[in-house]
Amino acid sequence: MFSKIYKTIIIDFSKISIVLICSVLAYFLYFSKDFKLDASSDSLLLESDKDLKYLREVNERYGSKDYLVLTYTPTSTFTDEETIINLQFLRSKIDKLEWVDRVITIIDVPLFKNSDEPLMERLKNYKTLSYPEINKERGFEEIVNSPIYRDYVVSADGKTSGIVVYLKQDKKLNELVKKKNSFFNLELEGNLNKSQKNDRDILNAEYDAYKNFSNQKNHRNINEIRDVIKKYTVNAEIHLGGLPMITDDMMSFVKSDIVVFGIGVFIFIIITLWLIFKRIKWVVIPLLGCAFSVGTMVGILGLLGWKVTVISSNFIALLLILNMAMNIHVTVRFLQIKKEFKNISIKEAVYEATSKMFRPIFYTVLTTICAFLSLIFSGIKPIIDFGWMMTLGLIVSIIVTFTLIPALLNLFSSTEDSIDQNEGKSKITNALKYIFNFWLFFNSYIFKHFWNFKIRSRK
Repeated sequence: MFSKIYKTIIIDFSKISIVLICSVLAYFLYFSKDFKLDASSDSLLLESDKDLKYLREVNERYGSKDYLVLTYTPTSTFTDEETIINLQFLRSKIDKLEWVDRVITIIDVPLFKNSDEPLMERLKNYKTLSYPEINKERGFEEIVNSPIYRDYVVSADGKTSGIVVYLKQDKKLNELVKKKNSFFNLELEGNLNKSQKNDRDILNAEYDAYKNFSNQKNHRNINEIRDVIKKYTVNAEIHLGGLPMITDDMMSFVKSDIVVFGIGVFIFIIITLWLIFKRIKWVVIPLLGCAFSVGTMVGILGLLGWKVTVISSNFIALLLILNMAMNIHVTVRFLQIKKEFKNISIKEAVYEATSKMFRPIFYTVLTTICAFLSLIFSGIKPIIDFGWMMTLGLIVSIIVTFTLIPALLNLFSSTEDSIDQNEGKSKITNALKYIFNFWLFFNSYIFKHFWNFKIRSRK
């Protein structure tokens, strides 16, 4: 019964099927605008993580500020007047940035051994390396030998200094995180009523929107401070670090991975299909299947609000490869049937190909889904999300393979289509055959001699 319905809808009315599939794709592509990337701590940790809960409690009690760290290695020494002036200018420029709270450098730390005054006087009127009347050599020696400053403010060899840039707190984001956490605790305790669930959903939407705005602002801030640093790299080697910078760079890496791996795999698929079929038509049809699967999946992720992390950034490349394999299996089976049965009609050939390939492809996809579903037990949020993404992606792929591909085969195939008569003469296939046979022979030879050696050694 199902096979008759399938044949009627997908094969007999191929044009209508393609229109319906394109409509579904267009619907999901609309939500692709909500497809987002995330490299923040939210994407790396589970809300129920005990360490995360403890960290938030500590931050709420004692307060915490985000900060950036710069390493500053001057061409001369830190006692040189030019180095101190350059550091002062750099500190002043960074301090003027509106999102910076304060800046601490080696020329800002208090010196207590640079004077022979009583200790209380030195504490009240402490001086730093930036003071003109300070003995620079004696002051720098104190910093390098201090157990407080050494390896924190300045390296042990005295060649590199750290610059800490404290950022202004984002009070709105902190407030949203507190509210989000309180709703999660209520849900965990089972005390979340219907009204609170609605409030939680509204809050989550507001949090996601503001988090996206905060990420964009952080990206602008990192670019801004890098522009400032570039102007002072003539007399010193400066490197930027810190969690906000790492988060921003990871976002850039995720975007780059998606683009680079996506394009790379797409080109690989085109070359592979051309080597197999050597006809544009048989290259385009499987490619359309891959494109429809990826486009639909991106829209679904946008609709569900799933964010792509550094772990799941390669899901598009994996999906393209897995979907290409399904599409090739169906296409090759169709061409084989056309070659074996000369008088068979296109509709019957398409139906035979899909019906014969459904079970092996279904079992292959099922075992692959089981493999990806095993990731949900890892207890690591980005890996869990990746497992669910690939599971959903494989389901979308198999649906597209057995709806779009048969419809396209029926619509664009001709009675003369079949596998090339010279398929057995493929140089690539023959080369792989010889390599594989040589590998089997080599392994059997090694195993045989190793086994004989073990027997002789026992005797």
